[in-house]
Amino acid sequence: MALLGSIGPGRAGVTVVALGLGACLPENPDTTTEVTETGDTSGSESEGGEDGLLACATPPCSFVLVSQTLDDRVDVFDATRGELRGRVELDLKPDPSGQQVTGNLLDEPYGLLVDDERLRVLLGHYPEIDRGSLLSFPLSMFEALERGATAPSSEFFAGGEFSGGAEQLALEREEALFMLEHPSGALLVAVFNNSLKSFDWSNPSQLLIVDPNTGATGTVDLGGLDEPCSGAWSLVALDDDMRAVATACDGSNSVAILDIPTDLSDPAAAAAAVSGCGYTTPVGAPDTWTTRYLAPDGAGGLLLAQSSPVAAPRLMHVSSACDLTGPAGSALPAGLEDIRTLRELVLLRPADGADPYWLVAGGGGRGGVFVARRTGPTPELCGEIPELAAALTGGAEANEPFALALSGARTHLAVGAGPTPENLPQTREGRGQVFWVGLDTTSLDDCDVRASELVDLGEGLFASGDPRTWSRAPNVVRIYEVAP
Repeated sequence: MALLGSIGPGRAGVTVVALGLGACLPENPDTTTEVTETGDTSGSESEGGEDGLLACATPPCSFVLVSQTLDDRVDVFDATRGELRGRVELDLKPDPSGQQVTGNLLDEPYGLLVDDERLRVLLGHYPEIDRGSLLSFPLSMFEALERGATAPSSEFFAGGEFSGGAEQLALEREEALFMLEHPSGALLVAVFNNSLKSFDWSNPSQLLIVDPNTGATGTVDLGGLDEPCSGAWSLVALDDDMRAVATACDGSNSVAILDIPTDLSDPAAAAAAVSGCGYTTPVGAPDTWTTRYLAPDGAGGLLLAQSSPVAAPRLMHVSSACDLTGPAGSALPAGLEDIRTLRELVLLRPADGADPYWLVAGGGGRGGVFVARRTGPTPELCGEIPELAAALTGGAEANEPFALALSGARTHLAVGAGPTPENLPQTREGRGQVFWVGLDTTSLDDCDVRASELVDLGEGLFASGDPRTWSRAPNVVRIYEVAP
């Protein structure tokens, strides 16, 4: 494998910030692996529930965090109680209409990380449309937030200045959207490095290694792979220790697998030591394929999904050495023949002495969360969660799932569902949905997954004419768990 690292900006400016997020394009969910934390937080009790954005006085508690990427907002739901815990408004470049569609007014909150001390958010379009930031906020900022209330940006941002204890790290990159926290505490950030409004996504992408405490940053040029990666979309860990990570590359219709050093204390040196490989998928001409989503298989390899508006989607299994291990699977089971789009994938059962199974968000003909498996050389779609398909609403056009996250025990699933890009959600009132789904996997080997529990966490919150309540693109979801 080739060494890829280059010494980029050694240190980016860190300024005191309070809270700022933005919004994103509706076909663009993050690779949202679950965030599972143990700890204890405090919060006061208001009538009927608990105050504090992520307070948990009586664990266990489960929270679902959502980047509302077209509404410049982060929503937090108490999944245990099935209700909205609070919102953080991140409209740093305000649009008087509240729709964030004029000029450079979309801040675009995307990648999310949370632990028992801080909330971190990637903003794709702040301070500029082609320059993003990493924002970090102490959870103590929100201890007094009343249940169901919104923390307005005016409490921590005014006149281009932040206050209140949060920090901004200017990444100076275009569309730095995807983020993982390494076991060492360093952050790995995948940079799309192209304009999403352009049809040319040929610029090589980057992986950043960031020290969140100092702002020191190392840059890995993904154009240096044996199969160069452009338009990096999603970022997943292939093992618990994060010795290897992978990204799908939409501009080059490829996948990149990167070996990450153990010692990331010097980000520039660590970036210089990163090695990797790539696999470019066959797409033919004209190229109608989208290559954005992948998930680990639990044994060092990965499942890659590709979609096309003129053909059935296909699934590929790629080894840790970037080899295609068998033919691509494009056969669709009876009843699912009209599916055209596959989005975020999560690993439901790892390949640890058993066949791996995944859950896949998708749509095209109709939306749903589907079941995929690999019982031989060719992976396949083989079923869906029927109760969820029946619950998708959204007004004149039904919502489709975009973002998924699994709880630590893989017993619950968070789903972000919204209108499709073809329905122009940026021009409409948003009726997206966020679901909390209990999973019955008793008959998983028969490709039968059922919802033992199904809660629409945002039910009743939408108000026509009030953009502060809209959900046009709930494209990133995270689960934060507090154990006893």
